[in-house]
Amino acid sequence: MKRRLQHARRRLFGRPHVRRQTTGLRLRTDSMLGMLHLSGKSALTVGLALVMMTFIALLIVNFVGQVMQSGRLEAQRIDSEAELQRIYAENARLEGAVAFTESDVYVERAARDHLSYAYPEDTVILPRLVTPVPADNSASEAPEPSVLLETVRRENWRLWWAAFFPAES
Repeated sequence: MKRRLQHARRRLFGRPHVRRQTTGLRLRTDSMLGMLHLSGKSALTVGLALVMMTFIALLIVNFVGQVMQSGRLEAQRIDSEAELQRIYAENARLEGAVAFTESDVYVERAARDHLSYAYPEDTVILPRLVTPVPADNSASEAPEPSVLLETVRRENWRLWWAAFFPAES
């Protein structure tokens, strides 16, 4: 029997080729490699290619995830900047309101509107409260507002008190 020469394909990493009985998983892989006409180093090349393709796929999935997270963070940054601008506008409005309430104009307006104060040269006009009259006396008209004369000068809040709660005397 003639001895076959060892070919470069039959050696893998310097080990001599030993023919073994194939069973189970090894039989399936050998048959798949046989269909692809691969053996030896080309089978190693295909295995390395599969490992590399798997690694590349994992890198692509990771990159897509990072791109999506970057988009979410950018949208959150834009929302945060809009919220910050709204807070700055609210702060400016509140600072303006504080400056107005500390001004003399506000003090004067509050004294006139809420505390019923008046300057000595102001003329205070009090409306007369009309009591309801029966329907048969339709000839009477609504009375005119009265003007407080300079001779009778009282505090404004007392005048209003007297207007709403007249003394029953």
